[in-house]
Amino acid sequence: MSSRSSTIRRSFGVESLESREVLSAGGPSAEAQAMLEVINMARTNPKAAAQWIGSHVDADVLATLDYYNVNLKSVQNDIANSPVRPPVAWSDTLAGTATRQSQDQADTGIQTHAGADGSSLDQRLDRAGYKNRVSDGENAYAYSKSVDHAMEAFLIDWNVSSLGHRKNILQPDATPDQFYREVGIGIVKTNKANFGPKVITQDFGRQAGSKAELLGVAYNDKNGNDAYDMGEGQGDVTVSATNVSTGKTTSTQTWDSGGGYQMSLDPGTYKVVAKVGSRTVRTDQVSINDQNVKVDYNLSQPWQDSSDDSDSVAAAGATAADSASASSAPATASLFAASTPTTSTPAPTTQQASTSQETPVVATVSAAIKADSGKGSFSNSWVSWTAGKK
Repeated sequence: MSSRSSTIRRSFGVESLESREVLSAGGPSAEAQAMLEVINMARTNPKAAAQWIGSHVDADVLATLDYYNVNLKSVQNDIANSPVRPPVAWSDTLAGTATRQSQDQADTGIQTHAGADGSSLDQRLDRAGYKNRVSDGENAYAYSKSVDHAMEAFLIDWNVSSLGHRKNILQPDATPDQFYREVGIGIVKTNKANFGPKVITQDFGRQAGSKAELLGVAYNDKNGNDAYDMGEGQGDVTVSATNVSTGKTTSTQTWDSGGGYQMSLDPGTYKVVAKVGSRTVRTDQVSINDQNVKVDYNLSQPWQDSSDDSDSVAAAGATAADSASASSAPATASLFAASTPTTSTPAPTTQQASTSQETPVVATVSAAIKADSGKGSFSNSWVSWTAGKK
């Protein structure tokens, strides 16, 4: 059963077509890569994510938090004390389902987890061939001004008693076998009145038997903040992982659009080398178990091969996130905002389906999803819900 907002209405009239955020060959767009980096910061370094939230809120968000009586310091403290979780890799399949769901919302002008055909997340994932899942979940926000704005909405989770969006990202109660392996992000622009301007959907998942991913991003730190920012990604960096026991080498290149990379690896110890052309950025020894590991390359830091100090792409300081177990804590790295008491920034919608214990407001059903609707008391309210399946 799906849930739909009862107060948001579609604006009828002549409208130009929405523009879709398309994926470049082999990986996410620059915007999607930027969102992926914030998701992984929140999972692998919750304290850094709490600080990020405090430094990115604007006047509109602050007014919205005031409207909902949200204590930002309390939110930051809760996030900072969340357990460390493995990073998620990119999935083109999940990006496809997320993008179609964002497009459906943009077409109808309704923020919802129900597809235009009434489909649930489970049904959409099954149709896309993403089966044998041990966990999956979805976040949606149809009133986003930017990627950062959407991530603030998901992590702060204003007016969401279940904190479902935040829990989808942080998975504080999940067991290691349920930790999400990958995510797909769909970003669709719309010019509908009282909607958008960006409709953003995140689809998370993990399939039984999937291999751990070595993933990360190579970037030129243009603003010197020692972190990835949109537009800093560097393509054509070759990352190779050689199993020290078998000698087998797996290689890939960073994506042009956002500078990210990933590769599936068997458990073992690997010599990981990043190169630009014939020059070595850095060499690391990385252990792969059954969870993803993140190794980043800040190309503005000194390279291992410093034979040409004048090279404009100066090189790598990596951060690694390896959460091989639930207890490990590795290093790593508005249009409708409430400016008056009568308006507020609409909140996102969330759906979670996994084998973990669901919240008290959610009924567990077998092979189906049942929604719990929470209605706001003002225009542009929204529905938040979580779901579990046996």
